[in-house]
Order: sequence, then structure tokens, then C-alpha cells
Amino acid sequence: MRNSIIRRPASALSGVLVLAAGLLSAVGAGAEPAVGQTDGSPKTVVKSFLSAWSRQDWSTMQRLVDTPTPSFRQENQAALSQLAATRTSYSAGTVTTSGDRSTARVTEHFAIPVIGTYSAHTTIHLRDRSGRWLVEWSPTTMDSSIPAGAHLATTYSWPARAAILGAGGLPLSAGAPMVTVGVEGSFVKNPSTLSAALVAAGATSTEVQSALTAAKAHPSYFEPVFTVTEPRYLALKSKIYNLPGTVFQATSDRHAITPGLESHLVGSVGPITAQELNQLGAPYNASSVVGQTGLEQVDERQLAGTPGATLAVVGSNGVTLKTIERIAPKPGRPVSTSIDPTVQRAAEAALATEPKASALVAVRASTGQVLASVSDPAAGGFDQALDGTFPPGSTFKTITSTALFEGGLSPASAATCPPTLTVGGALFHNAEGDTPVSSLGAAFTESCNTAFIGLATKHLGLSSLPAAAALYDIGKTPQMGIPAFGGSVPRPNGVADLAETSIGQGRVLVSPLGMAMVAAAIDSGVVREPRLVAGAPDDTAATTRLPKNIVAELRQMMAQVVATGTAAGQGLPPGTDAKTGTAEYGTGNPLPTDAWLIGFHGDIAFAMLVVDGGLGGPTDGPIVARFLTALGTHK
Repeated sequence: MRNSIIRRPASALSGVLVLAAGLLSAVGAGAEPAVGQTDGSPKTVVKSFLSAWSRQDWSTMQRLVDTPTPSFRQENQAALSQLAATRTSYSAGTVTTSGDRSTARVTEHFAIPVIGTYSAHTTIHLRDRSGRWLVEWSPTTMDSSIPAGAHLATTYSWPARAAILGAGGLPLSAGAPMVTVGVEGSFVKNPSTLSAALVAAGATSTEVQSALTAAKAHPSYFEPVFTVTEPRYLALKSKIYNLPGTVFQATSDRHAITPGLESHLVGSVGPITAQELNQLGAPYNASSVVGQTGLEQVDERQLAGTPGATLAVVGSNGVTLKTIERIAPKPGRPVSTSIDPTVQRAAEAALATEPKASALVAVRASTGQVLASVSDPAAGGFDQALDGTFPPGSTFKTITSTALFEGGLSPASAATCPPTLTVGGALFHNAEGDTPVSSLGAAFTESCNTAFIGLATKHLGLSSLPAAAALYDIGKTPQMGIPAFGGSVPRPNGVADLAETSIGQGRVLVSPLGMAMVAAAIDSGVVREPRLVAGAPDDTAATTRLPKNIVAELRQMMAQVVATGTAAGQGLPPGTDAKTGTAEYGTGNPLPTDAWLIGFHGDIAFAMLVVDGGLGGPTDGPIVARFLTALGTHK
């Protein structure tokens, strides 16, 4: 969304930034006397006055002014609050004195965003009052080079906001023309009449009163009241357009094509906050609309482009008297992503009926491109799909199996599955039953915790699992154009910690994105960084090929999980390889458990998480089945 001013005769220009010559930050030369003290000469008074002005030291300025107006402080402060200049300097010419009168010519240099450097002139007049020189201040002191009652002003006109694109250049957001109806306090003649007309037009009483209150405090600001579609604005125009005090901004009501994309990955746009204004700086101002979340926020400057700017002399009635300089806007540049709208919609639809918080990430295994990312509920604010930190539970057995295979074991290696196992004083049990097993492969199929703990504590060292995780780049922060969590597998600090790590518990943390990339690596045989935004560092990151025997053995075991194991009978399409997970977290008796399912079908790898969802197979399996079926990957 980007604002542009709808101009009309005899109206204030919303977003006008007054460049009052004497009000800008000044940089003086030479030592200054103590605050409020002078040696009595006009030259020193001028230097002290300009120095106080640069510090916004209104009290000192008033002490140096001959009979300041009651609104002296407010006039100066209001003008200064609207300035666009980011840097200013001044140089005072020769001070001329004749009797009890003195003048000083002052040249000011303004660095104005977009415009560049502009110089203005003003004259400071002083008068000797009983041996003390004082400044004869009036509004014309701000800039004596323009007509009385007029002021220099810069207005900005932003170009249309560039698009965020998905796979194949398809737009991930769309906009519709809108108009924001607002008020500007300096032009409000009859608040009661204006209020009644705006309420009759569809605004609420609260909206109107809030805007009028703000407009009274900041009379030169655009204060929004309500926003309507362009057709609705045209229907209302004859009733509200000519009301003194109304001002209008043309906008585009921009939204992502799906609720999930808008809440997290693509993000949203909205009115700028004070914090954002401080971070972005000029030429943004209080009426700007900027990215609030997701890529809209991350790539704000690229998407927004550079506004056009007009430096002009504006009369007291808002009419432009003279245009000094005009700069054309420069459009923003689109942000291209790998998100496939078809895959994204299928993922969001699959999660639509899940009442608990959940996440699903889909990746093209052969490229590492993120095709879909869903974090539900969409209105949750936090993107748990990409940036969440969760224990992976038994999905981590893909990593533990990798470490065991590197140590010389195979799916046929002997293993047992006792109901419980005590290691280092800690008691462990199985989450999904105690089906008897005789091999590592069978333990993987049935997701037997005690079998994997027994194998890990017998065959692995304390560094083995962190090293196996690093082989899949777990622990490396993704650089794909938006914040994401890369996972953490700390080195176990003892045998009990090793046992917990081997089943994805303890201090092991991952995101759904991270586990989707593990599944993609097993699917393709190559470890890749996740790719999302075109041109992000991970687009050109090096890849690593997994040992062929490890890839083959993991695929064999994951296929069996779907055929006869913990993911069997859940409707997953034939040809799907997967691994379930049930991860304990938090406190309680029993502990709550997250439900996981990772895997791949064809070239699409996925990771599915349901928070507090119980067992991974029966909870996640049907959801992933709906997702894959919607894509038609089983055909």
C-alpha cells in the first residue's frame, strides 16, 4: 500500500514538510557564550540565538527575543516537527548596525531527502533595548525570502509499491484502489458540522472524534478518519469533498493472496509506527504506509522505491505559489520468491481443519526451494514454520541413524526394544508402544526409543550426534531472505544427555523448515540450504552430497514406516517415505507432546508439526495425506 495525495484547490497538502529557514539545525563556528548570556554585541546575540535555535532551546530563544508572541514556542516547535531536512548548516554574513537597529543576513543550507541540497536566506533583525540587543522575531524571521504568510514546503509522492512474486513470476499479493478520508486541523472551520458529515458518510463517532482531537494537537498533520473503496469514495465525494478540513489520500489496499502468506511470509502493510519512523527516517513521515511483517517489512525499501519530491513555496491557503524543484519518483523493485501459489494453497487447506497450532513446510528436494510455508493460526503473529524452536522427537532418529551408519552399523544391525531403559540415572520409556524388534531398521519402523538409546550409548561418542546434525547443516542459520531458525544440537554433557539427544529430546531444537530440509536431503541425496528469496546468500551456497549407502538405507527405512510402521494406514499416497515423531516438552504428568511427520513424495519434501498434538502418525498423517492428494503427487 502506498499513499498519494489527492490534490484540490484551497486545501492543505497532506504530508507537507515545512522548511522554515531559521528553524533548522544550525552549526555555528567558534566558541559560544554561556546559555542565555551575551557580551552585548549584536553579532554575539545572533550567534547565541542561532545556537539556541539549533538545540530547540525555546526558553533561551525567548530570552533573546524582544516581546515574543504568546505562541512563540508552539509556532517554532510545530514547524520544526514537520521538517524534512536531515542535515543543515548556516553562515551569518556581516552584521550591520545603525543606531539602535541591527541586521544580520543568514544563509542556510538544507539537505533534503530526494531533493538534495537547497539554500535559503533570511534576515535577523535586532533592536537595542536599554543597552541590551534583542531579536525582533516574527513568523517572517523564519524565512524572509518568501511572501508573508507563505512557507517553503516539500511534498513527497510515492510510486506504486512493487510486488512480491512467487514461482513463475506469479504475484503473491494483490491490491485494490482505496481512499483514506482524513482531516487537517489548520483548515477545520466548524468541527461539529464536519463531524456530523463524516459520521453520515460512514465513519464512527469514535473515529471522527479521535481524528479531530489529534488534528487539534497537530494542526498541519493528516489525521485519518476511515478508509473506503474508490467507488464508495466517488459516491461520497459530493458530500464531503468541499468540507473545510477534509483531506484525502489515495491508497491501495494490498493483501497477500492467502491468509497464511499475509500473516507470516509475505506479510502485511499498514500505517507507520513511531518506532518504524525512527528507524526508516526521511523521506518517510507520519502518514506513510509501510511493511509491518514478513517480506513486506524485510524488503520495505526495495518494494517502496523512492518517492518523487516537490519543493515549492506554498501560500497560507495551501495553494502552491511557486515550484522550486521537482524530482520524479523511482519505482521499487519486485521481490521474487520460490513460493508456489498452488502448493501454498494446498498446504493451507490441509491445515484448515486442525484446531491446534500447527505448521507445514514443503520444499522442492532437487533445488532446496521453499514451495509453501504455513504457520497456523495465521493470526498468531509468530512464524513457527520457519522460525519456531521445537524438540524434534523421533524425527531426529534420521540423524541418529546417520551417525550409527557412519559408525559401521546398518538397518540389519541387532537391536532390542525393552519397555524402559535407565541410562546415567535417567529412566526412559517408549512413546508409541513396545513392539518387539530385532534390528535397527525395525526399531526405526516402530520408532522404539529404548532401542535407539541403547545403540547410541553403545556405539556413539559425545560428539557423534552434533557432527551428524551438522552434516545436514542443522545449527547453521539460514540466509534465505527472511529470519529462520537453523536448529541447535549441543554436544551432550554426559551419557544421560546423549540418550536424550539420540531421540530428539533434551536440548535438541529445530524448526519445521529445518526438518523439511533434512527430508529433502534424504530425498535428493544432497544437502542444500533452503532457498526462498531470489538473490539471497543461500541461493549460491555450496551443497554437500550425502554418502550413497546412508541415503539408500534411510530411504529404505522411511518407506517401511509408511508401509507397516507408525505412519501406516493414514492415507499417505503410495510412494511416500516418512518418519513420525512424538516430542515431549514443558511440564506436567504426563508431559504434553508435539506431533511430527517428515518425509517426501517425488520431488516434494515436507515437515509437519502439530503443537500438543500427541502421536505423529495418526495426527499428522491425515493432514499430509490431504496435502499430497491435493497436489496430485500420487498420480
